[in-house]
Amino acid sequence: MALIPSQINQATGKARALIAERSVRAEIAKGQREIQQADHVIFFAEGPGQFYQLGVWLGTFERLAQQGLRIGLVLMDSLSARQALKASELPILFTRSIEQIESKLRDWNTKSISYVNNAQRNFTMLRFNGPAHIHLNHGESEKASMVSNQLKAYDYACVAGEAAVERITENISRFDSSHLVQIGRPQLDALEPAPASEKIRVLYAPTWEGDSQAMAYSSVIKLGERILAQLVNDDRFEVRFRPHPKTGDISAEAKKTVASLQTRFESTLDPVSDASQSLVWADVAICDTSAMAYDAVALNIPLLLAAERPSKLRDGLPMDQQLGNANGLADRVAKLAAGGVAGQQKQLAQYFFATTEPGMATKKLNQLLSGL
Repeated sequence: MALIPSQINQATGKARALIAERSVRAEIAKGQREIQQADHVIFFAEGPGQFYQLGVWLGTFERLAQQGLRIGLVLMDSLSARQALKASELPILFTRSIEQIESKLRDWNTKSISYVNNAQRNFTMLRFNGPAHIHLNHGESEKASMVSNQLKAYDYACVAGEAAVERITENISRFDSSHLVQIGRPQLDALEPAPASEKIRVLYAPTWEGDSQAMAYSSVIKLGERILAQLVNDDRFEVRFRPHPKTGDISAEAKKTVASLQTRFESTLDPVSDASQSLVWADVAICDTSAMAYDAVALNIPLLLAAERPSKLRDGLPMDQQLGNANGLADRVAKLAAGGVAGQQKQLAQYFFATTEPGMATKKLNQLLSGL
C-alpha cells in the first residue's frame, strides 16, 4: 500500500510532462539554448522530483564550460528540461527518443556521457558505444545505494575518496577498482562564506525515508519535532530546517510529519537553493547518514550525526557528536559550536575525500574529461 502514493505521483508527473513538451521545446528554441556541439554531456532521464540530483552538478559543469570544455545537458523529461533552463546557462537537448540522442551524440563526436544516479533509463543509454560512460552520483555517503552492482556498467565511476574505494571493493563482488577515479567533491569548490552572526547558526537537514528498509536513514519522524522545538525555543540559536526534497514520496507518515513541521516551524525553512551553501552558513549541522553529513565533514562544519546504524563516519566521530535521542540538545549544540571541529572529524575528512582544497576537485574532474 505504501507504494500507491508514489505510483500516483509518477503517473501524474508523466501526464504533466507530456502536456508541457511543446511549450518547453519552444522555450529552448526561443532562448537559443539548443546544443550545437558537446564533447561532454550529462544525461538525465528523470522528472523534476529527482532534479536535485542533477542540480547539485550544474555549477560544477558550468565552471568546466568556463574552463573551455564543451558541455551540454541531455534531458528526457520536459519539466526537468524547463527547470534546467531556469537553473543553468548550459545548452540543452530535450527529447524522449534514445535514438535521437544517439544520433546527436554521434554527430557531435561526443567523448563522454555522465550520469548523476542509477536510474533505469541510464541502462538504455549505456548501450551506446563510443563515448565514455561516467557515473558521478549526487553525493558521498555510506547508504546502501552507494554499493550498487550497477556501478559495473560504467567505464568510470567518480568517487569522493579512499573511503568510497574501500566501500565499493569490499561490498561489490568482482568489481574492477581500476574504474574508480577519486575526485573529491567538486560541488564544494565555489561556495561563498557566510557573514558573521551573533547567534549560533544550526542547520537541521534530515534525509528522506528511502524506498526500502535498507535505505531508511531518516530521523525526521522520530526526532524532527524534538530537534526543532529545543533549538527554536532557545534565543542562542538561529535555525534552518532543510528536509530532503523526496521526503514523503514513499511514506505517508513521513509526508505528514514534514508538512506538520514545515507549518509549525515555518520561520526556519531554509531559503537557500544550494544545499552545500546552506552548510557553509551553519556553525553546526545536524544530519542523518546522507551526503549532507559527509559534506559537512569536508567543509569542516561541526557535525551532530543522527544515525543508529554503524558506519565508518559514526564510528569515527567523538561520542558527543552522535545525536542519540537528542536529550539536552541545545546545550550540546552550543558546546559543539564553541569547541569547533574535533580532530577526529578532521581525520575523517581526509579519509572520505581525496581533496578538500578549494578548486582541486573540479580540476581533477576536468583532467578526467579532458583526457578522453
